[in-house]
Amino acid sequence: MNHRLHVALIAATSGLGGLLVGCGTKSDVSLTGNTPAQYSHVWVTVQAVWVNTSGTAGPDDGGWEQFSLSTPSTVDLVAENGGNLGSIASGLRVRAGTYSQVRLIPVDATAPLASSAQNAGAIYNFEADYVDSSGVTQQLPLELLNPDKGIGIPTSIKIPIGNVGVGLGGTGTTTGVPFGSTSGTTANPFGTTTGTTSPPLTSTTTGSTTSTTPNNSLAAALDGTVNLVPFTFATNSSGILWSAHATAAYDLSIAGGISGQLSLTNITTSTSGLPNIRVNAETLSADGSRWVVVSSTAVLSDGSFLLYPLATSSTIPLYYDVVIHGPDIATIIVKGVQVPRPASSNSVTSTSSTTTTLATSSRTYTVPTTTSTTTTPSVTTSGITSSANTNVNAVSIGTLTPRAAAGSPPTSYTANIATAPGALLPAGAVVSFYQTLGGQTEVPYVIESSPIDPFNQVLFYPQALSLGTVDSGTWSTNGTVTMVSAAPKEGAGTYLVAASSPGFSDGPLRLKVSVSPPKSGTATVVVPALTLESGATAGSLAAAVVATTPGKYDQGQLLLSHDGALVATASLDAVLTQGTGGIVTVPGLPTGTPDAVYYATVRAWKSTDPGSVQRQWYPQVIDLRTSTSGTIALTVN
Repeated sequence: MNHRLHVALIAATSGLGGLLVGCGTKSDVSLTGNTPAQYSHVWVTVQAVWVNTSGTAGPDDGGWEQFSLSTPSTVDLVAENGGNLGSIASGLRVRAGTYSQVRLIPVDATAPLASSAQNAGAIYNFEADYVDSSGVTQQLPLELLNPDKGIGIPTSIKIPIGNVGVGLGGTGTTTGVPFGSTSGTTANPFGTTTGTTSPPLTSTTTGSTTSTTPNNSLAAALDGTVNLVPFTFATNSSGILWSAHATAAYDLSIAGGISGQLSLTNITTSTSGLPNIRVNAETLSADGSRWVVVSSTAVLSDGSFLLYPLATSSTIPLYYDVVIHGPDIATIIVKGVQVPRPASSNSVTSTSSTTTTLATSSRTYTVPTTTSTTTTPSVTTSGITSSANTNVNAVSIGTLTPRAAAGSPPTSYTANIATAPGALLPAGAVVSFYQTLGGQTEVPYVIESSPIDPFNQVLFYPQALSLGTVDSGTWSTNGTVTMVSAAPKEGAGTYLVAASSPGFSDGPLRLKVSVSPPKSGTATVVVPALTLESGATAGSLAAAVVATTPGKYDQGQLLLSHDGALVATASLDAVLTQGTGGIVTVPGLPTGTPDAVYYATVRAWKSTDPGSVQRQWYPQVIDLRTSTSGTIALTVN
């Protein structure tokens, strides 16, 4: 199972439970982003939003309320980072009720360029821009999987009874403003406004009385760290796939955040102007075997960062461990950061004893007594405004100064993966590199993660890993964070390596599956295959492939996806080369679970002209929820 929070949907609504009958308060939708430092722009364009009360409904099942935007909207995920949110729609007349799924319908890169994308300076509706090693900006189309079926996002959104005004209106490209900044008047985290009040308001007049009600606000956080999948094909040809992973949801009215500041003295920035440093909020996995990432963000050019939104609780304290990491710094881990609920007491129970037990996990942390640095944290509860016009509590972990990963260059090394013969990883797998703090009860933290090249079973970009020791300390609300510098259990520069993928159990964390600094070049580690998650059964798909013009293509790939996320691939070279077509079998598919609903996309090209690649997607559902085998006919035009 992939635990990383890739897409988070937030609803600022009242606490109504169950399905309600009646008019719902109007709802707005925005996007926030998180992208690797090498990207200067990641444009995404959306044309519709769907909602469903069923969390397991496929795009062809019933129960969807569908809202088409009057004009598509485009957001740059690089700009919408660190608490920025760009509006894509406003005034959805969603009926009151509890919704368990939201689906975003994108505009494919091959479709005519939307005006919002054109105005933003993009040349594709879905696009990734980066500066190559020669200093030249590359603008590549982001390839989507069955864009007509959308990106499904499990959630729990409660829409209260309210007044229904005008219908849904699309917006153009917006430039979000950070939480706490202003544009015109009131601070607006859902896009720049001038001379208006944030959030958007619905006014209703009855007789001589006028009431004003804020709209519900939904926001999707798209994590480009793992959703952007670079790959190679043919000979020296490459592309970027958008494989959307959606795993969690939040109610903005009870969400919180974690902020901080890094001193970036002597820290090198990337070509995008951002430091190559990222920050994770992590929680313990359900089985307590490892820490998993629930939110991730990039450090901004001024050294600030904001992890938002994060879940809070009204009954027991919710704690997160914050991991600040990058190849050129010594990793920093701040343990036990509590995120309070908005509009609630900010008092937090803490202890100065040598152990701290987290209520969410009942795990005990051993706090070392030797110190090297000290910082003073604080709790910020003002200056950050949600779309519901209520304070969002952002806990600050203070100002930290990262250490260089080593005393002199090199500060990092690169690592890549290999797979054992006949033991391939799922095409949608993400590989993570872990380290463990000293202490009997400590378990591994995710330090770095990267999606695999699904067609070559390697990392497109070898993962850069810090050679340094780790600074760690435990958070306190009114005291200090005592930082300790020490080598992780694995040793400085050594990492455990494991893969994860939707529909599969996480790979085991064993010392024999680890990577250490090589004498030269790039280190390589063999990553074991994954087993199906509990309750799933291995199944297969038989695809009957026919080319309408024999010889037009002689190479290709079949891609299977679920909710816009890549699940499996198969080569079409043999059936396209022989001209008459044939049967292609995709084995090892997770079946027998509510998520076993798949759709097919084909990439095909001529080997002598890889630039001729064409994409085609198919509307037929491959439903393996109650079957272990399926068939589909694929006509390649």
